[in-house]
Amino acid sequence: MSSSLIGESIVKPDARPKVTGEARFAGDLKVEGQLYAKAVRSVYAHALVKSIDGRRALAMRGVEAVLTVTDIPGQNRIGMTGAKDQRVLADAKVRFAGEAVAIVVATSEEIAERAARAVVVTYEELEAVEKTERALEPDAPVIGDSGNLCVHKRVARGSVEEGLREADVIVEGEYYLAPVEHAYIEPEAVMVEPHRDGLLVWSATKSVHLDRAEIARVLGWPPDRIHVVAPLIGGSFGGKSDLAQVAMAALVGALTGKPVRMQHSREESFQTSSKRHACTIKYTHGAKKDGTLTAVKMDLLADAGAYIDYTSVVLPRMSIFGAGPYRVPNVLLEVRGVHTNNPVSGAMRGFGQPQVAFACERQMDKLADALCMDPFDLRLKNALAEGDVSATGQPLEGVTIRPLLEKARELMANETPLRPLKPYEREGWGIAAFYYGNGRTSLPNPGIANARVDEKGVIEVLVGSPDIGQGSNTLLTQIAAATLNLPAHAIRIVTADTRCTPDSGTTSGTRLTSIVGKSVQFVAERLKSVILEKARVLYSFNGELELTFSDEGPVITGRDISLPLVELFMKADAQLEASAKYDPPVIAQNEDGQGSPYAFYTYGVQCARARVNEYTGKVDVDRILAVFDAGTVINPMLLTAQIEGAIGMGVGYALSEEVLLSRGKVLNANFDTYIIPTSVDMPRMRIAMLEVPDKEGPFGAKGIGEPALVPTAAAIANAVSRATQCDFKALPLSLEEVTKVLVHKEEVDVQ
Repeated sequence: MSSSLIGESIVKPDARPKVTGEARFAGDLKVEGQLYAKAVRSVYAHALVKSIDGRRALAMRGVEAVLTVTDIPGQNRIGMTGAKDQRVLADAKVRFAGEAVAIVVATSEEIAERAARAVVVTYEELEAVEKTERALEPDAPVIGDSGNLCVHKRVARGSVEEGLREADVIVEGEYYLAPVEHAYIEPEAVMVEPHRDGLLVWSATKSVHLDRAEIARVLGWPPDRIHVVAPLIGGSFGGKSDLAQVAMAALVGALTGKPVRMQHSREESFQTSSKRHACTIKYTHGAKKDGTLTAVKMDLLADAGAYIDYTSVVLPRMSIFGAGPYRVPNVLLEVRGVHTNNPVSGAMRGFGQPQVAFACERQMDKLADALCMDPFDLRLKNALAEGDVSATGQPLEGVTIRPLLEKARELMANETPLRPLKPYEREGWGIAAFYYGNGRTSLPNPGIANARVDEKGVIEVLVGSPDIGQGSNTLLTQIAAATLNLPAHAIRIVTADTRCTPDSGTTSGTRLTSIVGKSVQFVAERLKSVILEKARVLYSFNGELELTFSDEGPVITGRDISLPLVELFMKADAQLEASAKYDPPVIAQNEDGQGSPYAFYTYGVQCARARVNEYTGKVDVDRILAVFDAGTVINPMLLTAQIEGAIGMGVGYALSEEVLLSRGKVLNANFDTYIIPTSVDMPRMRIAMLEVPDKEGPFGAKGIGEPALVPTAAAIANAVSRATQCDFKALPLSLEEVTKVLVHKEEVDVQ
């Protein structure tokens, strides 16, 4: 086996068409005679639906249909996980502003939009629950099918009460994290085309197989009548697909027998797409005088929004990592997800860990101050090490958090200011450490791959998980090619097409490289064995055979033998194929959260230098040091791009991004008022990798896309706190938030 392609910066094949504008996304697809669908959406966050009158819309020229919940032939239930509580179209009541109540179908998008406004819906408005605290009150309106408390998990180990009694210093804090928009460039879009006795669906999705299953349930069809394909995708970050949109478009295609396109406007995307969970987190940390942690207690309350979506998956991860990458003998890490009439909360890059990392790392800095310790020293004293046991009771291997902290400290010590401080500026460094489990939590999580030789001697590798822009197809190509000892152009990756690819799971949870990549490595090994064995049997070859590459393409070679793979393909009647599955070893957690929820972890530390204008409250982050262990680096260029992009999102989370809500309505529903960082806001970055190959990952690789975001906001918040000597407890650190805290400090100092 050759690993010559491992560590090579191969350019993504879709890079040029995306830059030039030649790339075609789901919203660019057009079919002759296609229709356009638009949802009629509720103006209320919580209301009974009394009647829907579509007669005015149907009277408009170009309008072909107005569909309501009574037109759904199957189940009016969808969901990203097992809950399946969300409606495609509201039935008795709407639960969030923007929830669809009907679909208008027309011959143009403009007509569909006008007709949607012409549909008359009569509502009986109900009290809209905006705060999680209100949702838990005994007299609160019931939102969820099973009440307002939808998720309650905990990780308990040792005795927190005893640990706090043993502590010499106790630090408490309460933190608030605002909801955040995914802000992908491409809004949600789907094209549905009737095909024979079924549907061909082009969906901007992170799982074609999940889309197919949900469509089948809504239509009441067997899944094999539905084919879902993902074209190029313009970002996901945990969002996409919009299952309601996909199901609505499929419903229109099935009932009209005509192709139909459905695409969200930007404002529609902001109002209806899932958000990063808003959270209130209460922490208590206890430590000895020498800094040894004795106990960590966390009580986290998260806004799930109107439906469960990924809340049942995100919150358990929050509890698992609630104590940070530290050795703590006594923990009680409790999380609750609560329904409100706000937009649905779901998965977003980091799966809940950015919220927890912010609060936990703020606590570690406050504890260091209380103990008069250096923040690095406190973390080094308590950092998990090889053989330590995590908060869930899992014995850990390949732990590198200590050398990462030491490397970060070394890099920080060598940094010099970019420019002199102005009289009204204050500067500080902040640090944050973390570790991140690759894949789904405590559940079977198989990556599945098929491989075959085609009639031209090209090796096809087929996986169901789409490349959502991060370059996973390129990484999988490198893994397969390196395993087969072939150049990258001898491999063709086919992904995200239910007509031919196996269900290898969603593109989420930092599982593509580490888990799906491992299945690709396995299937390449098996295909190679199939090829060589076929050659031995069909040509009666003896001795050692190898698969190599020549001007003719892949060639089977041995002593006095040179057999082109394409010739073997013809002789073997195309029977050169293999399948493989890799399911990482995990142990399900018990009711106290004890178990081994992940097979491998990515470790990292970030340092941020921030300057604060004491007059305006403006924060400038001018330097980020990012030090990670993601195992073997398969493609350095793609890894760097992932880290830089993640840091950019982290800067936005730290300083500016916040979904503003009033009675469930998004007030800043476009990029003129929802402020994301631009290129001029990006800090200078230095990235350092500690490559420790993992025993499970393909060629020792682990994931980096989500982990790289986790510590950024925490490090920036700690930097701002050190610069101003103020305790910041909420994100984002906007002008208003920083000014408010600075003014409060000044008032306290005066007193």
